[in-house]
Amino acid sequence: MPASSYRDVTGYGANPPSFTWPGGTRVAVSLVINIEEGAERGTAPGMQTAFDYGARAGIWRILRTLDRHGAPATAFCCAVALEANPAVSAALVDRGYEIADHGYRWEGHSGLDIGAERDLIVASRDAIRASTGMRPTSWYSKDGLNVFTRRTLAAEGFDYESNSFNDDLPHWGPADEGTRLPVLPYAGDTNDAGLASQFPTGSAFARHLMDTLDFQLDDPRPGPSVMSVGLHPRVIGRPAYAGALDRFLSHAAERGAWIATRQEIVRWWLDQGGGHEAL
Repeated sequence: MPASSYRDVTGYGANPPSFTWPGGTRVAVSLVINIEEGAERGTAPGMQTAFDYGARAGIWRILRTLDRHGAPATAFCCAVALEANPAVSAALVDRGYEIADHGYRWEGHSGLDIGAERDLIVASRDAIRASTGMRPTSWYSKDGLNVFTRRTLAAEGFDYESNSFNDDLPHWGPADEGTRLPVLPYAGDTNDAGLASQFPTGSAFARHLMDTLDFQLDDPRPGPSVMSVGLHPRVIGRPAYAGALDRFLSHAAERGAWIATRQEIVRWWLDQGGGHEAL
């Protein structure tokens, strides 16, 4: 499939859809917890123990913070990570969090043929369902899509996918053979992965999150938007950084943002007409 039919670099352009999120707000906030501990590809003991911190301590600090604010979240789950830590699986389910598929073992999908990729997607979907009792709603790979990935995801029962960084709103993602699947783009700049390089302190990260939300709420661009916040237990779960999440959630509540699961955001968007692209 030519790149021009796989990528859409035009999007909504100057005229995004006009609607508001529940409560009349312009911004929906998606909190994404990446459950990867135990599924990491590296074997160096130092790397493994850094990941272990996320599973042993960091995740529980994140959950306590979200509990205090009554904030829902979406969990991007590696199947092997859930298998390694049933207590975390149960905690996610007990809180009613959305369960999404982050791959079987954080493997790359780019360049796989359609059969090999389908086998990995089915294996991770089924393993996640076995660990949680829930069908994963969406999919986010480590390294991007192939031209046939959306067709496979639609055929295997996924509601939408998040393997894109290309917009502030959900949109329809084109695929081969005329398939379409809703896409809720993720974000790299509002992700705690930057704490290793971009943000030297938790306070700097909190300020960045609050500035992002404030601008999106006050943006002269018409229409609504989505702010995705990526969280990793081994990072934001560290004491010096966890306060950033707490401060941001307090600020989001004060500004009246709608904090929702990604599935809730996609469903609301669909209920408003699902954008206006003609793909």
